[in-house]
Amino acid sequence: MTLHIDDVGLLVLAVGLLVGHATYQHTEAAAGAASKGDIVGAIAAAAAVITALFPPFGGGGSASAGPDFRPAGHPLASHQVSGVRPT
Repeated sequence: MTLHIDDVGLLVLAVGLLVGHATYQHTEAAAGAASKGDIVGAIAAAAAVITALFPPFGGGGSASAGPDFRPAGHPLASHQVSGVRPT
């Protein structure tokens, strides 16, 4: 299975991951050599950046899901059910 990721979406993901990595490195340096960085803060920062950048750059929704394959002569199922007479 091949998954296609748009160039803009990939760029947004890369920026989010870089911000997360920078946040982790910054908290690691601030905490000192004996402790590790704040992994939860880094994940939250990356998720926040991706969430903030996705709607203006990658969430246009311009991709079409494809043509409607329902036959033209058949009504929707909801119309068929409403036309059934009670017994």
